[in-house]
Amino acid sequence: MLTKIIYKNFRSNLKNYILFFLSNIVASMELFVFRGLKEIVLQIVKDTETAFLFRIDFTMALGMISVITIMLMAYAMIYYLKSRIRDYGLFIMMGMHKRMVFSLMLIEYVLGWVFSSILGLILGTGILYGIQFLLHKIAPLYFVRIVMANLNIYVYSIKFSIGIMIFTFFAVIVWIENHNLSSLIQAEEKIQKCPQKGYWTIAVIIGIILSVIAWFMFPSYEEVHYDAYFIWIIGGFLILTFGMGVLLEEIKKHEQFFYLKNVLQINQFSSKYQNNLMLLLMFFVIHFFALTYISTEISSLLPIEHYKAKNYPYDMLWMANTSEQKYIDSLAAKTKITEIPMMRVTSVSRDQQIGISESYYNKLTGKTLHLKNKQIVVAMQDQNHPNRIVKDRTFQENYRIMYTGRYSDDKSEELHSIVVKGKRNENSAQSKRHLYKIKKMYTENVIGQYTTNRWSESLIIFSDKYFEKEYKRIEQTKNEPSKLILIKFNQENKRNLWKEIRTYSTKHGTKIINDGNEQNIIYYTESFVKTQQTLLMFRLLSKVFILTALLLNSIFIMEIKVESEIPSYKKKQEFLRCMGMQKKERKALYLLEMQSVGMISLAASIFMSVIHFIACLLRMEKAGEVNKWNFTKYWLVACLGYIALELLVQRGFALYITRKIEGGLKDENKCIRS
Repeated sequence: MLTKIIYKNFRSNLKNYILFFLSNIVASMELFVFRGLKEIVLQIVKDTETAFLFRIDFTMALGMISVITIMLMAYAMIYYLKSRIRDYGLFIMMGMHKRMVFSLMLIEYVLGWVFSSILGLILGTGILYGIQFLLHKIAPLYFVRIVMANLNIYVYSIKFSIGIMIFTFFAVIVWIENHNLSSLIQAEEKIQKCPQKGYWTIAVIIGIILSVIAWFMFPSYEEVHYDAYFIWIIGGFLILTFGMGVLLEEIKKHEQFFYLKNVLQINQFSSKYQNNLMLLLMFFVIHFFALTYISTEISSLLPIEHYKAKNYPYDMLWMANTSEQKYIDSLAAKTKITEIPMMRVTSVSRDQQIGISESYYNKLTGKTLHLKNKQIVVAMQDQNHPNRIVKDRTFQENYRIMYTGRYSDDKSEELHSIVVKGKRNENSAQSKRHLYKIKKMYTENVIGQYTTNRWSESLIIFSDKYFEKEYKRIEQTKNEPSKLILIKFNQENKRNLWKEIRTYSTKHGTKIINDGNEQNIIYYTESFVKTQQTLLMFRLLSKVFILTALLLNSIFIMEIKVESEIPSYKKKQEFLRCMGMQKKERKALYLLEMQSVGMISLAASIFMSVIHFIACLLRMEKAGEVNKWNFTKYWLVACLGYIALELLVQRGFALYITRKIEGGLKDENKCIRS
């Protein structure tokens, strides 16, 4: 008997089931794809720095997609159960025990969840493989191979989905238990209350405080600024939802001035205030992430030609040691060589820098620094933004605590312990060995930028006296680079000489001991530039993929919203027509109502994106790496492109549903009297 009821329910509510299935399919598929990309990227991206950047991108995307997924699955279930609640109420009125009704609900829901989740995982597997295939074809240098998703990714996706299902189901059961039978079988929708001014104003104030906290967290290169995005979302949502409720109540108080003239438009939103909260949050999360993190990241990657060989002073940079002096001398007849005593310097972030003396820095640049004892100058190599002062405190902390010599696990742990113990340990003998006083920190392009960030391959300039003392130890240590060889090739034999030097360095030169923790010791400018351009294109594609996924999410949620509200729109159409409202006016009202939630969340996201954009400019200005005009130009293009597509989609769905509602009307003057 129960099986027959379930089967008939599936047949009679096919449309509702399709929306429910599609929501679960999309949610499971997206969760699986982004979790898979986050886990797989470390396995298949060979370059550790690139892998780290991608891991950040997909971790951020996974966090946002998880929030959207939770709400999408919850919204789909709530919508389905609300459409079926009248039937369940009738079953109870006819004598069916509540326990049996709840069992019926659970079986229906679990069956729908199982089939849709399986299909979502199957589609997700195909999409994950397709993305890897595409990225491997575009950039095989970075995406070195294609792998299948491991069992952990499937388990994680299933556990996450089960958790959402159980929580949502029992939340609905509790809601049903607290309502009487008449309310369950009542067909009409109740007018929902908005937050009242006074009590809920506190929530708006909390939202403002959270947004301010996120602002102060963000303008720094510390990892903590990623948390600022989620704090901004919470703060922005509190301001948006409760602020909107308070604003609606204020509008209603000014009846003659505004409210009575626009009562229909305002009530379309305020009468469904609580139903729209989840939709507001979903749209807000999507638009906020697209217009902040993704748009600014795309802007920072453009133009792709960030790295140009003509901007580099030398064709090759090579870190050798004294045992290679004979070979270095033999190159003098073939190339133009600048030889400088140097030593590797490892900072607290485990990145390696290039240490030279003040005298040799003077020979390279003509600058006199007047350094004393353990004073240093940090010259970050940047071929795009030279001659900028770096004020970011995170960089200052990174370069203030260092040790001379190549990377060592033991010494790096020693630096880490200094950071953990903080200022109370700075006077200890251990700390004094590794603490330096930064006199200046700025950007320049003296030897060339052979890194994609500000954490490594910077020039650290020491006082002559201190450098001489440390250099004696470094020069006598086996396998420690002690000579910086800057080479300019003759154009006719450039490539052949590069191959010759690389072959010699591989066989006889200084070896990388801690692979994955050490920077290279030899760089060929032409190869490095091409590699970085490929990397930028690769990273840009990943951002565009995430942006596309967010846009598709927005489209799908809009589809669910308008399709689920068609019955209420048809009732409204009949009422307004019978009240004498013209077809043109009704259409304008439908369009406004259908787009209201999306437009409000989009407007709030645009406002937050401007705040985020200013915070980004401040952060990059502190790091001395911003070209304000270029960054602003590309950010505007990315944001306006996304906003235009979003508005086009919203308008398209609204027009489609409006035609669907009005299209079935044969006689405009005929009115059904109830």
